[in-house]
Amino acid sequence: MSNNFTAVEVDIIKEMINIGGGNVATSISKMIGKKVHMNLPIITQLTYNQIFETMMPAEEVVKAVQLEVDGAIKGQFLLLVDEKNIIQFSPEDRQLIQNEELVNSALCELANILVNQFIQAIVSLFDVPLMTSVPYLAEDMFGSLLSSAYLEEFQFDDQVWIFKNEYWVENEKWDSSLYFVPQDGILESFLEYMREKGEI
Repeated sequence: MSNNFTAVEVDIIKEMINIGGGNVATSISKMIGKKVHMNLPIITQLTYNQIFETMMPAEEVVKAVQLEVDGAIKGQFLLLVDEKNIIQFSPEDRQLIQNEELVNSALCELANILVNQFIQAIVSLFDVPLMTSVPYLAEDMFGSLLSSAYLEEFQFDDQVWIFKNEYWVENEKWDSSLYFVPQDGILESFLEYMREKGEI
């Protein structure tokens, strides 16, 4: 992805991530009946080494739900959630965490709801056609999952863009992160689409 975005173009990308992530925070709040707020989204370009040094060790094993997005924006969402957080969505069933099949199903459903809320916010804001795939659960080292996502979206540079939202439930960090991996060149195409519509 190009480094040569104008200030206006960067603001549009930030607004897209911010509005989408804010919609997710609202959805989480409604589902669990607690106040949820989102930190300012992380939108930055890092090397893989910097990602693993500052965000999560490459060798840490995680569960991630992957969803593809297609349309005016193409790419992949990765939702990383500590499975213990699933209890927050079903506090009356503390046995849930002991049933791996139920946890995996709940993680996929959670990702499906949150990513589609994210997408709906972008569709409403920018009036662009978007659709998502069926969620897929993967368990692997964080480094392998993130690297694979970038390779699948044809991004082969050592410098990669990170679009990440982090959430807090009341005063406790909700151990989840939503990453967006855009297909190479798609943000440039999206901005061109916006120019043609006269939005920028």
